[in-house]
Amino acid sequence: MKKILLSLVLMVAVFATNAQTKVSKTTIVGKWSLAAMDIDGMLFYDIDKDSLSLGSAIMTQLAAAGQDSAGAVDMMKGQLGAVKELGFEFLADGTFKANGGPQGSEGGTYSIDEATETITMTNKKSGDKKEIVTSFKDGKLVFNIPAEGPGPKQVLYLKVSKD
Repeated sequence: MKKILLSLVLMVAVFATNAQTKVSKTTIVGKWSLAAMDIDGMLFYDIDKDSLSLGSAIMTQLAAAGQDSAGAVDMMKGQLGAVKELGFEFLADGTFKANGGPQGSEGGTYSIDEATETITMTNKKSGDKKEIVTSFKDGKLVFNIPAEGPGPKQVLYLKVSKD
């Protein structure tokens, strides 16, 4: 009996691992707000927990300048306060709205390549296109944003918005 139960539990665990939500037009429709952000090598900011961890690049700079990391964390939290307002709304008609970004509110159209789980967003005003590899992890929509120029890559973790 124990062997049957163990086999059943193992099969359920394997099935659950393989049954991860795929990014598709139906799975992303809705409002999403920023839960956390990871700027490669620089910082990880968990907005839900109000927790900011500094990466090795920042820690090295602080040590070289003889500065306290706790003071830097408090200062960065203040500077990143506006990031808490970042959110996306994906509508079923293939349009999106982005709020709280550096350019304020933006909108446009989006398409999804389900095979590569890539969202292509086209800005309505400028026509600029941005391709973002996405996934779901722990119920959050994850945007893997590649580095542009000298900047680091970023990962945004979005949660379903309650408003």
